[in-house]
Order: sequence, then structure tokens, then C-alpha cells
Amino acid sequence: MSEFPAFDQTKPIAIIGSGVMGTKVAWACAKCNLETRVYDIDFEGVKAAKERAIGWSSENELGSVKKNFIPCESLEAAVDGVQLAFENVPEKLDLKTRVLQQVSSHLDSNAYMGSNASSITCTPLGQASQRPTQFFNLNFSDPLESPMVELMGSNETSTETIQFAKDWSKAIGMICIHVKKEQLGYSFNRLWRVIKKETLRQLDQGYTTPEDIDKAWMLSFGTDIGPCGIMDEVGLHTVLSIENIYYQKSGDESDKPPKILEQMVGDGKLGTLRGEGFYSYPNPSFREPDFLKS
Repeated sequence: MSEFPAFDQTKPIAIIGSGVMGTKVAWACAKCNLETRVYDIDFEGVKAAKERAIGWSSENELGSVKKNFIPCESLEAAVDGVQLAFENVPEKLDLKTRVLQQVSSHLDSNAYMGSNASSITCTPLGQASQRPTQFFNLNFSDPLESPMVELMGSNETSTETIQFAKDWSKAIGMICIHVKKEQLGYSFNRLWRVIKKETLRQLDQGYTTPEDIDKAWMLSFGTDIGPCGIMDEVGLHTVLSIENIYYQKSGDESDKPPKILEQMVGDGKLGTLRGEGFYSYPNPSFREPDFLKS
């Protein structure tokens, strides 16, 4: 078998991590008839993730998601014979490093590995995977809301690996934005980071409210969600981790996460995952019919 096999719709993949984004990625794969094995250290959490994925599915998608979203009790069972192991653990380099090393030790030598990393570059993760030529970063915006993904390799990532990532993205209905040179935060994610940083600054210093920030955004750009709603869906703990990475990289005090974000995460207000963030869930005010009318 080739060292760099092509993407194969008939071969399984493994999603490692069943948090908010891991579940969404697994749902996107399962609904497109790709056998999707999902593993997390909390098996009850994986079963709950499948129920969430089923709840997101349309009538036409339901059968595929029930069949193809496969909770696994062990890492070994999840990665046995897969063509790809894709990691979705929180945005902390030491954690991702440990997980990737563990996954790689159980994975076939010709299988690909990837990470859903928002702000960590590909090189350190590829090295942790112990197969840097077969490793890529693929950052999902939000499979429930947007088909966009950003793809980034390292200097060691092979052209075949990049093509595999593009083919996998296409197979699960994603539109791939290829960042051809490695940089912190990809391309669009750096633009989003400017919006996110300014939103948090204004909230932290008491200039406005989450509702008014989102109203202004939604009215200006015709979207059905604004920056604060997006951060709730990403998970405020994930937002905090990402902001800390930028701060550690630059050392610039202006990049330091604001106190409001640290306080919310400390209080367990993580967004949709916990039912409360900038909004209360499952019925946030920005989803109400009259939100933009007053």
C-alpha cells in the first residue's frame, strides 16, 4: 500500500474528542455516509454526543447519522484500520501533544492525522504526531452554521496529505480555504480574531452589551448570529485558550485575555455547552423573532 493513500469514502475515520466541535465534525462526517468512530476518555460523553448529533439531523440525514456515528469505548477500537485520526481536544499545546502521541502509537503507519486547531500552528502538532509528512491542521468554522474550513500544513506536510485533506473536506460538504504558508491563526481566523478581540475589549470595559454588539453585526451583515453568539457556540473556554496562545506568542499586554472572559470561564459560563455564556440556552434571545426589531 502507498505511503500516501488517497481518500476513500468506504474507509472509516476516527474523531478524537467529543466536545462541542468534535461532535459537530463527527456529525458532518456521519451524515455524509462516512463511517465515523468517536472516542473520548468519557464514554458517557461520547454517547451523549451522538444524541446531540441525532438532534441536529434532518429527516434525510437521520438514518446516516444513527448508522455512521459510532461511539467507541477504547482508543484502540476507534483507530483500528482507519484512514484518518482527527483530534478535537481543547486548544492547549501540551494536551494536544499528549493526545497526538498516544493516538499515533495505536495508528497504522500509513494513516493520516489531523488537528482541529484554531491558533496552534501545524509544525509542533505534526512533530507530536510522529508522522509530520502525513499531518495537517484543518480548522472548522462551525459545521452546523458554515461549510468553511481552513487548511494548513507545515514545511514537512506532503502534497498528497494536503490533497487528502481537501478530498475529505469536499466529501463531507465543506469548502476548503487553503493557507499555503504556515502562520498563527490561519487566514480568515486572523480576521475573526480582530473582531473577537475588539468585541471582548468593549464588553470588558463596559462600552456596550452582547445583545447590542450582536444586533449591530446582524443588521449590518444580514447574518442570523453575531460575535457573542458565535463565541458561545465555539465555547468560551476555547476562546480563552486561543487568546492565551496569542498572548504567549506576542507578549503584548493588549493580547492578554480580558478579565470578563476569564471571569465567565471561571464561573462555568462556557456558552452552549453549559447552557449559559453571553446568552442563556437553549433559547438565546438573539434567536427570538423580535430581536432585531427593537
